[in-house]
Amino acid sequence: MNKTHWKKLNNPDYLGAYALNPGEDMELTIKSAGEETFTGTSGKKEKGLLVHFAEQPKPMICNATNAKTITKVAGSPYIEDWKGVKIALYSEEVSAFGETVDALRVRPYPPKTEEYICRDCGCVIADEGKYTARAIAQSARSRFGRNLCMACAKEAKEKQEADEKEGDVLGNEDDENQD
Repeated sequence: MNKTHWKKLNNPDYLGAYALNPGEDMELTIKSAGEETFTGTSGKKEKGLLVHFAEQPKPMICNATNAKTITKVAGSPYIEDWKGVKIALYSEEVSAFGETVDALRVRPYPPKTEEYICRDCGCVIADEGKYTARAIAQSARSRFGRNLCMACAKEAKEKQEADEKEGDVLGNEDDENQD
């Protein structure tokens, strides 16, 4: 069951540990990163590194710990190279300012992605438009009995429709020949 952490209502403009349910990771793709002015928890305007994501409207205020981890995952300390990098966020208890608090952290490795291979052409099935690779593979598997990329699924659909149409014609011809 999803619950609403009170901090979601307190600082709704930025991602924080409160955005995750306990034990949950959030897998995101970096859209951009750069220095921006933001409103800190004290209400003061501050300048710092903000990371924006493709799948999430809220950016993450990126502290030094998370920037160092993204550097490892991205293989580059340059924020311009972070675009398109997939990361996994999680919540961790840390000691800060004499208290134990939940902090948003970046896993030190990229999220494990499921890779689907097209059984017809052998290519890796990729996300296409609003459809994930997983959804494309599952849809093809349920309809055609095998994982197919979008292009091969379209070909299989056309072939299936042509075969069905030809079968109807043959079925009608067989009926006529039996008279």
